[in-house]
Amino acid sequence: MVHLQEAVISQSAVRDRNRALDLLKWIAIVTMVIDHASILFPQYNLLLRTIGRCAFPIFCIMLAFNLNQAISKKKTHTLKNYFKNLALFCVLSEVPYQLFNQEPFTTLNVMPTLLLGFLLVVLGESKHKYATLQFVSLLVVTTLLSNFIMYSVWGVLLIVFLYLFFKTTNVRSKKYFLMISVLLTSLANIFNWLIGGYYTDMTTYSLAFSFAVSSAIATYIGAQFLLKGQHMNIPFEVPPVGKWAYWFYPVHLVIIWILLQFAGEI
Repeated sequence: MVHLQEAVISQSAVRDRNRALDLLKWIAIVTMVIDHASILFPQYNLLLRTIGRCAFPIFCIMLAFNLNQAISKKKTHTLKNYFKNLALFCVLSEVPYQLFNQEPFTTLNVMPTLLLGFLLVVLGESKHKYATLQFVSLLVVTTLLSNFIMYSVWGVLLIVFLYLFFKTTNVRSKKYFLMISVLLTSLANIFNWLIGGYYTDMTTYSLAFSFAVSSAIATYIGAQFLLKGQHMNIPFEVPPVGKWAYWFYPVHLVIIWILLQFAGEI
């Protein structure tokens, strides 16, 4: 009888899963791997990295969506777990990222960007006495350290505005927040290109343009898809993406770094 109840609960959980969200997770993971695999196949750099630029805005979309779900339903425990996982993998991912990067230090890995966006949203929604002061202080610090944050302050603000997109019920406001999000994701990619000094090389202009366009399209389509996908009947099974996805980020960077070492010896 107990096993039967567990089976029923398990089946119910599967039915209740947001297939659109899981599908986006898979797209984000695959495009991230494609982006990072460009270091192994430099001859296809433009194609692979253009596709890969879709990954970051999709991760931001999913974070913003989950934040809206947790905050609106007052799931404090969920928010605490989210914070712990992001903070933990900020640390665990840094060495793998720097190994993968193979260049003098430029920015931190992507996890701090996601964590800062998470904190700004939570502080912005907090009723705590000093929450507004903390929000402003964190935003100022983020802006000052923008050069060391992957996708800079624009990438952090992208999470905030995507959260507002999912939160508001006003149709006009949704359009404004989505358009601002599209602009922010484009700025995030162009800013990296500017601070890297790549604008001095005319051959990089096509790359910068493709990055901005690709990420902008991913932001617009991804946000709309997740918003409407909750009510869509996706006609195929989507394997759930669990907490292993956190580990996938640093582990796949290490694997690519190892492959690079072997490639260098050939």
